Amino acid sequence: MLFGIVGVSGSPAAALPDNPVPDINARLAALPGVVSSREITNSEHPDQRAYEVRFEQLKDHQNPAAGTFQQLVVIHHRDDRLPTLLTPTQHGLSTPTGINFPKNDVWVEQRFFGTSQPSPKDLTKLDARQAATDLHRVTVALKGIYGQKWLSSGMGVTGQIATYHRRFFPADVQGTYVLGARNDVRNDDDSAYDAFFAQVGTPECRARIAAFQREALLRRDELVELYRQQAQLDGLTFELIGSVDRAFELSITDYMWKFWELKSERLCRTVPLPSATTAAVWSELRWTTTSYIRSDQHLRWDEQNLYLAGTQTGWPTVSTPHLDDLLRYPGINNPRTFVDRGIPLPFDNGAMADIDRWVREESSEMIYIYGKTDPVSAEGFRVDGGSRDSKVYVGTKGGLAFLTPAEQQEITAKLKRWAGVADQPPATG
Repeated sequence: MLFGIVGVSGSPAAALPDNPVPDINARLAALPGVVSSREITNSEHPDQRAYEVRFEQLKDHQNPAAGTFQQLVVIHHRDDRLPTLLTPTQHGLSTPTGINFPKNDVWVEQRFFGTSQPSPKDLTKLDARQAATDLHRVTVALKGIYGQKWLSSGMGVTGQIATYHRRFFPADVQGTYVLGARNDVRNDDDSAYDAFFAQVGTPECRARIAAFQREALLRRDELVELYRQQAQLDGLTFELIGSVDRAFELSITDYMWKFWELKSERLCRTVPLPSATTAAVWSELRWTTTSYIRSDQHLRWDEQNLYLAGTQTGWPTVSTPHLDDLLRYPGINNPRTFVDRGIPLPFDNGAMADIDRWVREESSEMIYIYGKTDPVSAEGFRVDGGSRDSKVYVGTKGGLAFLTPAEQQEITAKLKRWAGVADQPPATG
C-alpha cells in the first residue's frame, strides 16, 4: 500500500559536512558478517557515496545449524559523524520517508525478497522475529562505523517490519517513523473495517461506489471476457486462485478498499454510474483495482508478504452485504487462496497481540502517521499511557503534508531531537 509523503524540513544541504572517508569501502568490508562490499553509482543522491554490501545471515536465528544466506544492504554514505536512518526494503525499492536533515541511509532488503534469498527456499523461516533479528545484526555491525544516533523508518509493510524490529530490539535505534502500517491484532475480528467503510466519505459517495460494484457484477460475463483478453495479452495466468472469473470477483470486492486507499472524495464523481458503458466500467476497474494483482505472476512476486499475513500478521476481511447475492466465491479473499497449497499456513494468534501490547505499553520514541480516509487506519497502531514520547497522527490522507502545520513542526522537532541533529559536528571545508 502506498501513502503520500512530503519532506520533513531540516538543515539545508549546502551546510552538510564533507567527509569523503576514502577508506569507507575497506572499513565496510572489514565489519563482522560482511561477505563483500563495493561502491556503486548513486544516481538518486549524487552528493552521497553508495555501497552495496552483502551480509551473511542465519537462515534460522534460533538454529544456527540451518545454514546461512546473503542479505543485500545498500548504504548511502554521507559522513560517519552524522546520524543514520535504517529502512527495511522490499521488491528492490526503498521507502521514502521525508526526513531531510543530513544523515546516512541504510536500506536492508528483507529476507526472501530480491537477491536476499535463502536456498533452498523455506518460508517457515520467515516471521516477524527473524526479520527483526536480520535488522538487528546489520545495525550492530554497522555501528562499528556509524556510531552516532540511529532512526528507523518504513511505510506500509516495511513500516510493520520497522515496528517488529523495535519490539524485539528496542535499543537498536533512538526513534522510529512509520507511515500507514497495519496492525491486525485480532485477525478474527474485522469489525473495525466495516465501521470504517460505513462512515468514510459522504453517503452519496458510498452509495455511488456500491452501485458501481453491483453493476460490474451484473455485467460479469462481458467484463470477465475483457479481463481474460487483456490477461492473455499480458501473459498472465490464474492457476493459484483458480480462474479469471475468481480474479474478477476479487477485483470487485476489493474496489472499496482500493478507491479510498488511492483516491479521495473529490474523485467520487469519476466513478462510472450504472448507465455507463462497459468500456468505462472496465477502465475504472483496470486502473483503480489493479485488476491483475491476483495473477500467478503477482501472487508469486508477493508470496512472502502473503505468507506472513497468513501465519502472523493477519489480513482484513471486509463485509459486502450489498454484493452477497451476486458473489459466486464468498470467503476466498484471504492468503490461503493466494499461497501455493503445498505451503502450510499455521496461524499464530499471539504474534500481533504481543507486538500491539508492546507498542501501547512499553515502546518509546515512535511516530505513526495515518490518513483518516485510508482503510489501513481502521486497524492502526496505538500508543497508550505506558508508551513514552510516542504519538499517532491522523491527517486527511497518509503523509506528513496532510497534517496541520503545528503537527508537522512537532514531528520535525521530535525526529531531530531523537537523531541528535543539534549535536552534529560543524561543516568542514
